[in-house]
Amino acid sequence: MSQAQDPSFSPATQALIQAMQRRDVPAVAQQVNGLSPQERPAVLTPALQYLAEVDPASAQWFVRHLMAPAVKAQLREGILKAAQDYLQEAGFTEGIDYEFKPVREGGAEHHPQSGGKILSISRRALPYAAPDDDPLGQLLLAEFCELRD
Repeated sequence: MSQAQDPSFSPATQALIQAMQRRDVPAVAQQVNGLSPQERPAVLTPALQYLAEVDPASAQWFVRHLMAPAVKAQLREGILKAAQDYLQEAGFTEGIDYEFKPVREGGAEHHPQSGGKILSISRRALPYAAPDDDPLGQLLLAEFCELRD
């Protein structure tokens, strides 16, 4: 039995994991859209946590291509705030070891209210920006940061 079939996952979480691993957009949409807004985090979070650990490419695919822009903006804001807290706690200095820059996509700058920031971080500071035991946090951080020397 694969861990995705583990009875500790709800049937909805198991089905979502399998759909994400197949990159089956209609099946993912059916699973997510069939949930109430209150139920979605209880299914999406464990599915993404599981995939970040065992199949990071599938979790990354979902974040990049299927996650609602408003949800992605909230995640970006939360991950970048957490990274800033971790970096400050480790003694790194904003403006020297890391900085927040506007995201540029297609030559246009995103508006700050859309969560359009990216963390530009030095190689030296990167290992301190997210806990080692948080694969999903590390995956999201990688999605919202750029590495610099």
